Amino acid sequence: MFPIKDDVPSRSVPYLTWLIVVVSTLIFLIETPAMIQKWGFVPARFWMGGDEVNMITYAFLHGNLLHIFGNMYYLYIFGDNVEDGLGKVGYIALFLTSAILGAFFHAVAYPHSLAPLVGASGAISGILAAYMIMYPTARIYTVIWWWIYEIPAYYYIGLWIAMQYFYALTGVESGVAWWAHIGGFVGGIPFGIIGRFIRREGRYWDV
Repeated sequence: MFPIKDDVPSRSVPYLTWLIVVVSTLIFLIETPAMIQKWGFVPARFWMGGDEVNMITYAFLHGNLLHIFGNMYYLYIFGDNVEDGLGKVGYIALFLTSAILGAFFHAVAYPHSLAPLVGASGAISGILAAYMIMYPTARIYTVIWWWIYEIPAYYYIGLWIAMQYFYALTGVESGVAWWAHIGGFVGGIPFGIIGRFIRREGRYWDV
């Protein structure tokens, strides 16, 4: 399934979403193995009393072109509406919280790992969770083979997180940090609840 757009109009300019895309892309262009080793999140190093700052910095590093493209594309599709609903402060709090929880879940799952964790997937997973709660019946225009389907957000994202959990339990594609995705998703749930029920009057999307 490949999403191409949704049907939720943004009511504000998603400056933070664009900023994250630009900063992540610029960092990727100058990235070196030494930077990944220094600023990536290493579970074994974390449990020894380090890498606290790296629970955030790893989210701005990426392993390859496909990795950063996939993450930034999902951020582009879903981030603008979540930023619009939560506001700038709430959105950056969501991004950072989900990144931190993603790193923590990964560290619990692989406590002795010396391989650096990189990528914004954990943070973006939190954005997906918030989107699903805030806009559950929004339509995600999705390409499946050569057809385009309108899939409700709760189904699309619900299936997505179910797949992450299945992969985490079965060890499919072990090089992917599935538990970081799950941790980030958990981090996004309270922000989605806040965005749906406590936003100022008139800023709710009618669902």
